[in-house]
Amino acid sequence: MTELPESRVRNMDARRRRILEEASRLLAAGGTDALTLRALATRACVTVPTIYNLIGPKDEVVAALIAEALDTMDHAMATTPSLRGIARAEAAVRSNISLCFGEPDRYGALYRSLHHIQGRADDAMLGPLLRRAGEVFQASVREAHKDGDLHGRLRALPLGHHILHGQLETFRLWGVGSLSPAATEARALYALFVGLMADATKQGRKVLLPRICTCEVMLEQ
Repeated sequence: MTELPESRVRNMDARRRRILEEASRLLAAGGTDALTLRALATRACVTVPTIYNLIGPKDEVVAALIAEALDTMDHAMATTPSLRGIARAEAAVRSNISLCFGEPDRYGALYRSLHHIQGRADDAMLGPLLRRAGEVFQASVREAHKDGDLHGRLRALPLGHHILHGQLETFRLWGVGSLSPAATEARALYALFVGLMADATKQGRKVLLPRICTCEVMLEQ
């Protein structure tokens, strides 16, 4: 296969970047309904076929924005490589909290869009993204087992994805306005800690129980 000239690759990357930036702005301003390929093409100064060629249909544009959010979270996690196990999982949740609360219009709309396409999207599109999002929790489960905080009686993959889906539902509710920022933070952390508590050793319970109690106080306010 003939390689494209470097200048053309740079041009394609720049257009793709511009399309995603404008898609993010459309979502933030008007939600899923505002993100149409025609409106996006106009805002990004490209044609609709160009969007299809560089990214794909609307759902794949949303998926690309989700992938960008995961890239941002991965970068944030890379700045704290010493964190392991429970601390690493908590840092991942707090990283998402910071990301969402820093740009609530953008990420609120993104979580609403994710929920909108989950029920009908091809697993080949969303599946890899959800597996990627769950990997940090799977790794944390394995590390917590090695550190003696978890027994290892529960498998890392289903436990990690159980925690992930608790996060997705929490931030979906925040995105539709059903949860305040404080309740969102407490609920997201509660979902994490209670999930890990299901396999916790005596040592792990000492770490998790105070955190769970703190979340309960926040949720009862």
